[in-house]
Amino acid sequence: PRESTGKDSKSQQSLKVIQIDVSLIDRIFSNSAHLNADAIVHFVKHLCEVSEIELNDSKGARIFSLQKIVEITYYNMGRIRLVWSKIWRHLSAHFSISGCHPNSNISMYAIDSLRQLSVKFLEKDKLAHYQFQTQFLQPF
Repeated sequence: PRESTGKDSKSQQSLKVIQIDVSLIDRIFSNSAHLNADAIVHFVKHLCEVSEIELNDSKGARIFSLQKIVEITYYNMGRIRLVWSKIWRHLSAHFSISGCHPNSNISMYAIDSLRQLSVKFLEKDKLAHYQFQTQFLQPF
């Protein structure tokens, strides 16, 4: 991170702004596929909690974490069934909540993302005979 000091007024003489490289933030999520089983479950759980806070922000709902949830879901679809089931427990609950959000733009984003992820999930050859499809489609 780089720091810069702005001196716009006397009352803000030493205001420090930290600039973070966006690619570093993106790597946190794209590298989630390399986390061990327990770590990814905790990561997903807490990312869903942060997303819920963002969606219910009284100053205006944000979807940054919801977007990242969609990304990490795709990156981690290759997990073994046991781990994927634990991950999906958190994700499905969050998609149900965000799909019912009072802001129609957010609810439509959540539902469309879930639809796209469902298509990707059902396209996976190794999952063709896996009975998890019923669990995956439960939020619908």
